[in-house]
Amino acid sequence: MKYLFWLTLFIFLSSCSRMKNIKISQIEDIWFAYSPNQDLNHGSEFEGEIMLQTYDGKQYEMRKNAKLSFSSYDLSKKGTSGSYVIIKKSNSFNDDMCFMTLKYSNKGEDFIKVDSIKMNFEGPLGILYRGTDGSSGEHQKNRGTPLLFRDGKDGESGTNGTNGGSVGDYISHVWKDNTYTYFHIQENNSNDVFKYKMTNGNRVQFNLSGGRGGSGGNGGNGGNGKNGEIKGDKTKRPGNAGNGGDGGDAGNGGNGGSLKIFLHSNCSEIQNQINFVAKGGHYGLAGTAGKSGEPGTPLSGQQAAKQGWNGTPGEVGQKGYDGSYTITIEDFNTPDYE
Repeated sequence: MKYLFWLTLFIFLSSCSRMKNIKISQIEDIWFAYSPNQDLNHGSEFEGEIMLQTYDGKQYEMRKNAKLSFSSYDLSKKGTSGSYVIIKKSNSFNDDMCFMTLKYSNKGEDFIKVDSIKMNFEGPLGILYRGTDGSSGEHQKNRGTPLLFRDGKDGESGTNGTNGGSVGDYISHVWKDNTYTYFHIQENNSNDVFKYKMTNGNRVQFNLSGGRGGSGGNGGNGGNGKNGEIKGDKTKRPGNAGNGGDGGDAGNGGNGGSLKIFLHSNCSEIQNQINFVAKGGHYGLAGTAGKSGEPGTPLSGQQAAKQGWNGTPGEVGQKGYDGSYTITIEDFNTPDYE
């Protein structure tokens, strides 16, 4: 058993080593593997794997391989878990393809493959217009004791976080036929139109929440001053302490959006299957203040060096405003929105 364990471990580690050193010339194909028997609709979270095959027929799962990159306007990858979310915004009710670009890079060479998945419009529908999160400010490094000068340097101030994105105002017309429920959505400010559908009988969630504000960067600590000293016939004073840097201000949360829903009477029952979320985005965290450095220790008879000042903490941001929605049942002309 012990021999078998170590043999299995050796084979596993050897396989991982070869996988990390695959040359571009060895690659036959890269593709996205998934089961079509999952709920695959806008907003769906599903499981998939990125696979690589070499010309010797060996296949490798590439989920955690740092040389493999994934990019897509239609899908969002959730860390290294193998889960993906469909974030596609369709301009046609018949647009059922989600595209991605897979790229394996090694020693300045790339193997690039465009692949796709096909939506089946099964399961709950998620219409995701959530605002983008703000970027966090940059933390600053702490200062050390200077090499050439006597005084400790001041810590730099953390940069400010940016505001979370606010969501606009939308109008949605909803109707159904024998198979699908249709959602025609127009953004008021830009007049952009998006079209979604789901198999009848499912639930739908609208997410128009504002984005979270970015946190402020932390200020750096000030540097310590040098101690007083005697070098040869020269007496050097103790160095002053460096001041701490200020913390960066937090970004504000974005505002939630508003939605007016017009339900055709042929699907009025769906109003009990609608979930609307439009929370104002939370503000970011304020950056912490940097601490002052320590002054150098004076020699006997020397004047004490100056103490430094701690920095000032960043300002706290503000939460965004919640959005709102209304539902009206109205017999509109559906061909106007197809």
